[in-house]
Amino acid sequence: MQSTVGQVSTRAPAINVAAAVKPRHIQLGEKARLDLTISGDAFIKHIETPKFNFLPEFLAVPLHTETTPRLESNKIAVSMAWAYELIPQTVGDFSLPDVHFAYQGSDYFANPGSIRVSSADTYVDVSTRSIHQVEVSVDTTKPYLNAPLTYTFRYLYTAVLPTQESPTPRLPEFPNFLVEELPTLRAHTQQIRGKTFWVEEHVRKLYPQRTGQIVIKPATLMLPVPRGRKTLTTEPLTLNIQPLPEVGKPSNFSGAVGEYQISAQVDRTSVAVGSALTLSIQIAGRGNIQTVTEPKLPPIAGVVVNGPNLVEGSTPTNRTYAYALIPARSGTLRIPTIAYIYFDPSRAVYATAQTTPIPIAVHPNPNDVADTEIDAPSWKVWLIPLAILIVVLVGAGFLWYRARFQKIRGETVNPATGTPPSDNSQSSERKGQRTPAASQASEALRALAHGNTTDEATAFANALAQILYEYLTDTVALTQRNIDTVREACVQSGMAESILEELVDLLTKCEYHRFAPVPLTATERGALITRAEAVITDTEDLQNTYTG
Repeated sequence: MQSTVGQVSTRAPAINVAAAVKPRHIQLGEKARLDLTISGDAFIKHIETPKFNFLPEFLAVPLHTETTPRLESNKIAVSMAWAYELIPQTVGDFSLPDVHFAYQGSDYFANPGSIRVSSADTYVDVSTRSIHQVEVSVDTTKPYLNAPLTYTFRYLYTAVLPTQESPTPRLPEFPNFLVEELPTLRAHTQQIRGKTFWVEEHVRKLYPQRTGQIVIKPATLMLPVPRGRKTLTTEPLTLNIQPLPEVGKPSNFSGAVGEYQISAQVDRTSVAVGSALTLSIQIAGRGNIQTVTEPKLPPIAGVVVNGPNLVEGSTPTNRTYAYALIPARSGTLRIPTIAYIYFDPSRAVYATAQTTPIPIAVHPNPNDVADTEIDAPSWKVWLIPLAILIVVLVGAGFLWYRARFQKIRGETVNPATGTPPSDNSQSSERKGQRTPAASQASEALRALAHGNTTDEATAFANALAQILYEYLTDTVALTQRNIDTVREACVQSGMAESILEELVDLLTKCEYHRFAPVPLTATERGALITRAEAVITDTEDLQNTYTG
């Protein structure tokens, strides 16, 4: 670095002054050094401090002063040096004014030269005269809660630095966001202010998790310059996160934010009664797929619904859920429209995506004990409850007649308890009475025990579950064939907890063998049938106790 030396006055000894600045190119936030010296070929004494004023572009902070004696022509001479730290206050190219030295009534001047101050996000390499710059941006500064926004870090340069190391970007932490890292694109060229820049981009998809103001800290880039490292720093970003509007929010809104589509498909459009088909529902679109919940299926009459299960292989833009549907009656099954509600931040409205209905042909299963058509005519549908009603009325009339007959016979009453004397034969007779539903279930269980289809675990479990569901439909008004509905209906009907737990365990084992079949020995099948018969018998005894 060459410094500028001032002219020597003719009235004074030979005096040399110098002013030097290094480095000549700094960034805002960095510091430069100003070195001032005065020396001569004779002893110099009473040296005043140099004077200069670089304001308002730079603050000058004294570092130290140094005196150096030396021998010149057998005489002792002294050199004085002053060091200052220059702190830039603005960006630009600056020609620094002269520095004034005064010695023994003479004036000396030295000029430090020029200095360039770049912003914290820009560096100009002196050797290649290449420009290096960083910047960040977001596609919106006022996103909604949990709505996606795109954060982009860009490194722009006109030439590659002559170093073996590569620049290293360092993105900030995003503590108030769910972060999705998108693939880094290959560098491309772009014309900016009349210059051709290479552009490298690093993109993150951010989903804000709280409302209010959030400040994203600056990103940095470490540049391996020939004389060390240079750090480029971006500006911080301030976002204002908006809450989702309450106006127009549906009661069944589950929190999905973005733009979504929903589609449904089945693995087959024809199925036998008691056999399962798979309904796959896919939710796809632009949004935080991590917060997407499974869609709610509307009730489907005559169908047992299991699931959903999240299908492996879901991507950042879609999720697929699988449901197992098991029709209980033959005919035409219609899977209804399935709706999915989400908030669309681009339009600031709540929207609904829907599937189209899917018809399924359900044909009778020869392994089923009983089968009823789903779309049977109305007069056929009413035959079963009408027959049940007739049986109930006949049974009630018989019980009333017997009670009346006993009263006419003048049965004695126990004065302590107010009840008629016990009659073991009548109690046994009452306990032995079974409803048509129980008799039909028992016959079906005997047929299942001697059937030739029970060798297959899936077919056996289907048939056993079908018998239990049919019995519960007739006795506790079961509306939907799944374990949760069974538990609720049985509790409401007053079933004993021990019977209910045994029934739920049986149905659970049936579900296991239907969808994850393992070999079932004859002994195991017999044990399950015996347990089912015991559950039905205990249920009948409990009901007879209430009615008797």
